[in-house]
Amino acid sequence: MYKSIIHKKVQIIMNYELNKLQDNNKSDNGFFETIKKLAPLLKQEKQQLIFGLSTIITNSILNLISPVLIGYTIDKYIQNKNYDGVIRFAIIIFVIYMITLFTSYFQTKIMGGVGQRTIFNLRNNIFLKLQDLPIDFFNQNKAGDLISRINNDTSKLSQFFSQSLMQFVGNIFIMIGAGIFILCINFKLGLFAIIPALLLLIF
Repeated sequence: MYKSIIHKKVQIIMNYELNKLQDNNKSDNGFFETIKKLAPLLKQEKQQLIFGLSTIITNSILNLISPVLIGYTIDKYIQNKNYDGVIRFAIIIFVIYMITLFTSYFQTKIMGGVGQRTIFNLRNNIFLKLQDLPIDFFNQNKAGDLISRINNDTSKLSQFFSQSLMQFVGNIFIMIGAGIFILCINFKLGLFAIIPALLLLIF
């Protein structure tokens, strides 16, 4: 009886099945908790992240300014047939689009590099961890599951840093900026446009 109890306790302690461990930790693995776990890997990428986020914000601001300038050109110059003003603002808008093109290139290059280096360090840490694990771990888990965790799951993190994070941050700034511009152009119409979006956000 005593030996069976000890054997059961040892089995509980030495449970290395990844699927069961994942099911038990599902409630704890929120978005912010995951980011906290990845924070040590991103410490050496602080400068690149700051520069990348600054290019994303710059790109979002420029994408907001260009439609405002186009609307101003139509109202102020095209309707009054002032072609000198149209040409002048066309050059300004062209310069803005060129700057937007360069900022898009740099943000993709910077964040892509951050993602690749982070995944490289993460996979190295996983490999070192696998070397320290006991044989029971490999007996309780299939080789295919381990390969999937090391390759496929870490590749998703690379896509997050190189694509999803840029789109997420950029879209937030565009939505906030668009709301501000709409309210500045016409406050009443802006409220009617923003209220449904706020209701959707709440619900």
